[in-house]
Amino acid sequence: MATHDPNRPAAAEWSERILRLIEELKLTQAGLAERLGVSPATVSRWIQGKIEPTAEGYVSLGNLAPRSEGVYFWERAGIDVSGFPDASLGKAATSLQVSLQDFAVVGSRRASQQLDGHRKAVAIPLLNVSAYGDRVPPDENVSLAAAEVEEVLLAPLDWCPNPEGMISMHLVGDSMSPAIAPGSILFVDTEETDRDKLNQKIVVMAHRDLGFKVARLQRLPSTDLLISSNSNYLPLDVSNASRWKVFGEVLWWVSRDLKFGSRS
Repeated sequence: MATHDPNRPAAAEWSERILRLIEELKLTQAGLAERLGVSPATVSRWIQGKIEPTAEGYVSLGNLAPRSEGVYFWERAGIDVSGFPDASLGKAATSLQVSLQDFAVVGSRRASQQLDGHRKAVAIPLLNVSAYGDRVPPDENVSLAAAEVEEVLLAPLDWCPNPEGMISMHLVGDSMSPAIAPGSILFVDTEETDRDKLNQKIVVMAHRDLGFKVARLQRLPSTDLLISSNSNYLPLDVSNASRWKVFGEVLWWVSRDLKFGSRS
């Protein structure tokens, strides 16, 4: 458990939560700063309760945290999480237009390990958020701070390395054609944000002003680029980690014609 600093304001619950997150992730303050794309001094001031994270900072913290803690950070960012599945996922199960007779719906791998004799599935919220092609005007983007849950989708547990970090979102534009058709639904693992591990993988990147972009990440010696499948789109430089943050890895997608795709 995090040790309380008597010099830290008692009301700064968020600073205690951030300190606890650092301990849970087994990171240093500098390590957390690197993951979030902020300076170590900024993280230090958060923990001391001197300054509060921005909405963008809270969203990034929520993406790193387990779902139970992530909800707290997302709420601090101004996100309405009332539509998210709760810990038991009871509300999610009753809203699904599928039979759950053969499924045990779980929200985390820890929970799934306690359920035997069932086929296991993960309930994944579909947000009214879109990842865009490079030519889509930024003002058409819905920010994560304004995100709402449109519905809850099921996926096999085996498809989700980090069940508690799964979300789904819309794809707009043809920048990923022919690999991913416009209008597809992307399933994103928001816990996988390590650029080194994501080299040559399809990812969603987040920018405060430009919204969400989806493409294949290519790491070069001095540059990180997003490479679209559609050759009509030029590579996008996302080297600046303070501006471009990895939102997550695209694990699979579903096209409008209901044909399944998978990352290549």
